[in-house]
Amino acid sequence: MTTTYVAREMKAQGYRVFEGSETAIARGAADSRQVRPGDLFTAFHGEHHDGNDFVAEALRNGAVAAVCERAPEGAWPGKTIVVAPDGLAAISELAHTWRMACHPRVVGITGTVGKTTAKDLVAATLASRFRVHKSEGNLNSREGLPLALLTLGPDDEVSVLEMAMDSPGEILELCRVAEPEVGVVLGVGLTHVSKLGSVEAITEEKLSLARYLPETGTAILNADDRRVAPAAAGLRCKVLTFGASPDATIRRGPVTARGLDGTSFDVTVAGETVRVDSPLPGEHVVPAALAAIGACLALGMTLRDAASAVGAAGVEGRMRVRHSDTGATILDDRYNASPASLAGALRMLGDMPGRRIALIGRMAELGEFEAEEHRKAGAIAAENCDLLVAVGESCDLLVESARSAGLADARWFANKDEAAAAVRAILREGDFVLVKASRSQAFETLIPLLEGTP
Repeated sequence: MTTTYVAREMKAQGYRVFEGSETAIARGAADSRQVRPGDLFTAFHGEHHDGNDFVAEALRNGAVAAVCERAPEGAWPGKTIVVAPDGLAAISELAHTWRMACHPRVVGITGTVGKTTAKDLVAATLASRFRVHKSEGNLNSREGLPLALLTLGPDDEVSVLEMAMDSPGEILELCRVAEPEVGVVLGVGLTHVSKLGSVEAITEEKLSLARYLPETGTAILNADDRRVAPAAAGLRCKVLTFGASPDATIRRGPVTARGLDGTSFDVTVAGETVRVDSPLPGEHVVPAALAAIGACLALGMTLRDAASAVGAAGVEGRMRVRHSDTGATILDDRYNASPASLAGALRMLGDMPGRRIALIGRMAELGEFEAEEHRKAGAIAAENCDLLVAVGESCDLLVESARSAGLADARWFANKDEAAAAVRAILREGDFVLVKASRSQAFETLIPLLEGTP
């Protein structure tokens, strides 16, 4: 995409455009502090700030174009500036126009847990056959997905896009921008229940991706999720289902854990069985590998080629393996925590060969289910770790539950830094430390202390 394209398309929508020199656009950005030369900056209304107040800063930092609701003061020679009544609507229109001009086959991925891991593995797997574009980082919302599409190229054959939501109607808005041909619904859990009000409302949101697909499209649904699987009967498109269920189109057998090297399992489709060696550790992320196989099948690849591509994919997933100067291994899975992802991570920790330590923070956005889910997590922790250290609100219930379930060494801290210091003080060679919490807990600040590089 170039600034000339932006100017032409935005003029066609009736917006006021100050056209600068023609320049290639590197990517989209919404934070003026993170703008790099070549970016297109879009001014969104945030919870605490209005991006329209930072357009000039973004242009000074190297943005070659901006979409905003108020023109910045002063002259900006060479810059392309679009002024629209609604910045979000304008960038969504631009992204949709560009998506249609490039005309890739779009794979949309949604679900409560594992979207980013699945997106990365699906993209890496499809790259064995196609030229693939994917959304980067967490560009998965009504603001983020249009920015992700700005990096799409005319030669890209497939675009793999993560689709998130925290309010009603958001998935449908993303579908209208991206026009997916393939839609993956990984599963439904309690994350965002405090915002949407019920698990049923979350389910309806996630399934709107599958229901949006055209008759020629393919929905890829989790057969093991009792909320997702029944939707298959009402869809107008082709349906592939995945899981351990005997009725699954893509049926997996028992999972063999290979530690941090990943997992292995058999997959059967239409009577053909192949062995899959997924690079992602933990049984809880096996759905990402099955979704990748489903996407390959939907786009015309064979089962054997799909399985081979999954095994060759160089994808780490959300979890990062780090190393402490004490000789301990740190399983940095602190990007986000939900009941399902925490349970999966704890069970993966339970498969590790050394002393198993869990450093856990609060799971957010669980609404009325918060106390119950933290208690459930405590029981799972008791089965899978030797030492549990939990921090903050609701985690006292987690510790109490773990102790009741028989875990002798379970500790609660009000302060995360004190908790991390306590873990650091006892680390030794051969230990495995799982670090996990909701993003709002900012556990990333604890990693340097555990590594010994503060």
